[in-house]
Amino acid sequence: MTSRYVQFLLALAVVSVASLTACTTHGNYRKDAAHEELLQKLRQCLAEVPIRGEKNADFISPCIHLDVSALNGISRGRLVDALGRASFCIGKDASGFPKSEDCPTDQNPQWSFYRLANPAVGGGGPELVCEANNKSHCETVEWRRSN
Repeated sequence: MTSRYVQFLLALAVVSVASLTACTTHGNYRKDAAHEELLQKLRQCLAEVPIRGEKNADFISPCIHLDVSALNGISRGRLVDALGRASFCIGKDASGFPKSEDCPTDQNPQWSFYRLANPAVGGGGPELVCEANNKSHCETVEWRRSN
């Protein structure tokens, strides 16, 4: 092989690796029409939680049947922009209501997609959880049921 051919192959390999690295994200999330539509649908369902259903009946959003795994890798900030302030922040050492737009880095934001007819009785429902693990993006976005 000639030296130019070897240099060409080496350069091609470097460019290929660089382009693959530049194109990857932390998960499945891409800023495209399908993902934006999913975020919009979740926002609409979240907005309907306090107003839908009878006053004396529990309400669970039909959105809980949506596959949200396509949002894996989304930035926490983008998710907060789309859904608004989280309902609750949960972490290993501390939990509580968010004091700002996003939860502290060591806590994962979650949004409640249910309403209890009598919240004083206790109980829970489906929560959309961004499992970020001290990162700026959600490693996973998933449905969980709170108790």
